[in-house]
Amino acid sequence: MKMVWILAVSFLFFSHASCTNPGLKVRVTQKALEYGRQVGIQALQQKLRQIQIPDISGKTHVPVVGHVHYEISGMRISAFNLPGSAVGFYAGTGIKLSIDNAYIHITGHWRVKYLFISDSGSFDLSVSGLSISEVIAMTRDDTGRPAVHSAGCTANVGGLDITFHGGASWLYNLFSSSLENPIRSSLIREICPKVSDAINGLERHLKTMKISSHVDKYAEIDYSLVNPIAITNTFMDLDFKGEFYNAAQHKEPPFSPPPVSLSKQADHMMYLGLSDFFANSAGFAYYGAGALHLNITDDMLPKHSPIRLNTSSFGNLIPQVEKLFPNMLMLMNLHAKQQPIMKATPNNITIEVWGAIDTFAILPNSSLAPLFVLDICASVSMKMAISQMKLAGSLKLSSLHLSLGHSDIGSFKVDMLQGLLKIAVEIVVLPMVNARLANGFPLPSVDHLSFVSPLLKVNQDVLVIATDIKYGP
Repeated sequence: MKMVWILAVSFLFFSHASCTNPGLKVRVTQKALEYGRQVGIQALQQKLRQIQIPDISGKTHVPVVGHVHYEISGMRISAFNLPGSAVGFYAGTGIKLSIDNAYIHITGHWRVKYLFISDSGSFDLSVSGLSISEVIAMTRDDTGRPAVHSAGCTANVGGLDITFHGGASWLYNLFSSSLENPIRSSLIREICPKVSDAINGLERHLKTMKISSHVDKYAEIDYSLVNPIAITNTFMDLDFKGEFYNAAQHKEPPFSPPPVSLSKQADHMMYLGLSDFFANSAGFAYYGAGALHLNITDDMLPKHSPIRLNTSSFGNLIPQVEKLFPNMLMLMNLHAKQQPIMKATPNNITIEVWGAIDTFAILPNSSLAPLFVLDICASVSMKMAISQMKLAGSLKLSSLHLSLGHSDIGSFKVDMLQGLLKIAVEIVVLPMVNARLANGFPLPSVDHLSFVSPLLKVNQDVLVIATDIKYGP
C-alpha cells in the first residue's frame, strides 16, 4: 500500500511539473456556454430538421378487417422545436448538452391494401417528450488548436401520436400503434449522427483559429496551445504559448513565463490573462531583429520648436560643438543596448529601457562626424486598450537619465542636455512608437467572434481582459 501511495504522489507531481506556463491563459465561463447554447441551438435545430426518415412497409392484423398491408412514405419533418435545453462543463472531458421535451411534427403519405381494396391518404405525426444528451470532448489537435468531437450521444423518444387523413382513415387509426416502433427506431437512429454533424461544423470553425499571427517584418506571435485543455465543473482554461518570435529566426528568450493566475469571477463570458512574458518576448524579438533604433534629424522636430537639431542650438549648451562644426545640422542615432523590460504591478505597467544616443554632425559632403555618445536609461508607463481584437497601447515618459558614454569633442556636463533630450523623446520618439502601438497586436481569434465591452485590469505580473463575446456570421 505504501508503494501505491508513492507512485500516485509521483504521478501527480510529474504530471504537474510537465505543464508549461503559458504567455496567455484564456478562461471560458458558464456565461459563455449559455451564449453559445443560444446561438448553437438554432444551428442544431436546422440540422435536426434535415433528418431523413426512410419509408416503412409491412403487414398487420386488424380485428374484423383481417390482414392489412401498409406503406408509409414521403415522411418529412415540418417542425422541430427544442424548447428546453441546458449546457454545462463536464469536468475532465468537455461540455455536456441536454435537450428535454423536444417536439417534432412529421407529415407523410399512407397507402393500405386489404383483400381487393386499396386506399391512400396523408397523415400527421406528433413526437413529444424527445430528449437528447450529448457530451462534447474538448482536446488539443496536432497543430496546437482547440478541437472538439462527440464523446457520447443518447436520444430517447417519448410519445408518438399519428392521425390519418383521407380515405377510410378512421379505420387505419386503429392500427397506427403498429407504426410507432419503426418510426421511433428511425428517429433515434438518425438524431445522434445529425448532432455529430453539428459538432463537426464547430470543429471546422475552430480550425480557422490563427495560431501564428504575422505582426510585421520583424515579428510574429505563436498562439498554439501548450497544455491540454483544463476543464472543471464551472470553467474551462486554455493555455496558449503567447510568445513573440523574431520573424527571421525563432529563438527562445533567456527567461520563462511565470504562472498565470485568474480569479474565479464569472461575470463575463471570457477572461484573458497576459503575463509579463508576452510583452517581454516582444522586446526580445524586436531587439534581436535589430528593430529598436531610430535616426532623429532636425526635420523631425516641430517647426515651432525653439530647440533645433543643429550645432548652433547645441552650441548654447556645449560650446565646442559650434566651435568645431559651425552652422551644421546634426543627427542622433537612438538605439537599444539591451531588450526593454516590462513589469506589471497592480494598476500599473512600467517599461524600463536602456539605450545609447550616438550624436553626429552632418558635414557639407553629407558624411557624419562623431560628436559624443550618451547612455540613456528611461522609464515609461504604459496604458493598454482593446481595439478590433487587437491589444493596443500608448507610452508616457516617466523618467530619463543620461550619462556620457564617450566624447570626441572633450568633456562637458551631461546635465545640461537632460531637458533637451527629454523634449526630443516626448515630441519625436514617443509619438512614433505610440503610432505603431496604436495599430495593435493581434489576439487569438476565431472567425466571426468578436469581443463585447472588454475591460482591462492590471494585476501583479499579468494583464487581465474581462470580456463578453458576440458571434456574427
